[in-house]
Amino acid sequence: MAFFDRFKGGNKTKEAKTEPKLKKPAVSLKQDEKTTEKPVAQKIAPPPDSIAYRVLVRPIVSEKTARLEKEHQYAFVVAARANKVEIKKAVEKHYRVHVTNVNIVNVFGKHVRSGRTLGKRSDWRKAYVTVKEGETITY
Repeated sequence: MAFFDRFKGGNKTKEAKTEPKLKKPAVSLKQDEKTTEKPVAQKIAPPPDSIAYRVLVRPIVSEKTARLEKEHQYAFVVAARANKVEIKKAVEKHYRVHVTNVNIVNVFGKHVRSGRTLGKRSDWRKAYVTVKEGETITY
């Protein structure tokens, strides 16, 4: 039964379970080092392009999107509730380009079957972003 003891946690002694407690060193403050102010909690700011991480899911890399790059268009999978203004701001902030146009396509999930079980893939949203001439996006 030694094999099953690995999963039950057997063969452990009480000494191994208890960890020695460390004593905290006594801190003595001099009279001039004492402060009456309470420490202020710092506000943690979100990263500068947090909108990009909420809106842009991933770029779409395919033969069709490779052809669209000649026309300065790029395709992205975006959040289901993202609108054109949010997508434009996210792409401009994350890739540092100037966006001239945004087109959105709602892609409906296909109905699939696995044996007797019926199912449906998730719906998702695709955005075609046109950038200013002379600018490119590298993934």
